[in-house]
Order: sequence, then C-alpha cells, then structure tokens
Amino acid sequence: MKLKQTNNPLKPSMVDDLRLAASKMTGAERRSFQAEMCLKYCGGSARQTEIVFGWGRKNVQLGLHEKRTGIVCLGLQSVNSGCKKWEERYPIVAQSLKEMSRSSRTTKPHI
Repeated sequence: MKLKQTNNPLKPSMVDDLRLAASKMTGAERRSFQAEMCLKYCGGSARQTEIVFGWGRKNVQLGLHEKRTGIVCLGLQSVNSGCKKWEERYPIVAQSLKEMSRSSRTTKPHI
C-alpha cells in the first residue's frame, strides 16, 4: 500500500515497524497503541495518522476517546463470543434428562 508523503519525523522503515507491531495486537490494545502513536507522531490528528500509518481513522479516533475518558469500549464479538453450554441451548431436554437420571437411580438395577 502506497502511503502519501507527509512532513513526519519517521523513516519509512520505522513506519513499517510500527504498523507491524499494531498488526500483532487486537481490540482495545491495538486502539490504545494507535492512539499513543497518533499523539506522539501526528499531533493527536487521527486524519494525519491515517495518512502516515494507513490505520483506520475511526479506530484511531475511538482509541483517542478511550484514552481521554478511561472507558474501554467492548466490541460485540467479545460480548457474544463463546459457545453456550448444551444445557443452556436445550433447557427442556436437559431438564427431562436430569429427571430421568434421578428416577433411574431410585429403582433397583435388574441383573
């Protein structure tokens, strides 16, 4: 990806290293890193950060807001991720199986 040249103090190899570092992070950690680089090298301008590093401006803006307020936004994926237990997906069947296992324990085994 060819990025527009700007008046920044970073060499292209340094920009590549910072982009690589950000690519290894996810979620709030990545946004926090991007916000730090925005403040340090781009004067707090998300638009300038987008030009210099090629990062999404909205992600950088969100990272700046999270840093300013101290409130970290959770993505929908992190809230809804994970597989529910079988018992939670099929509560009626689970209840029936529990009742069957209780009733079978009370009778004497047929040998």
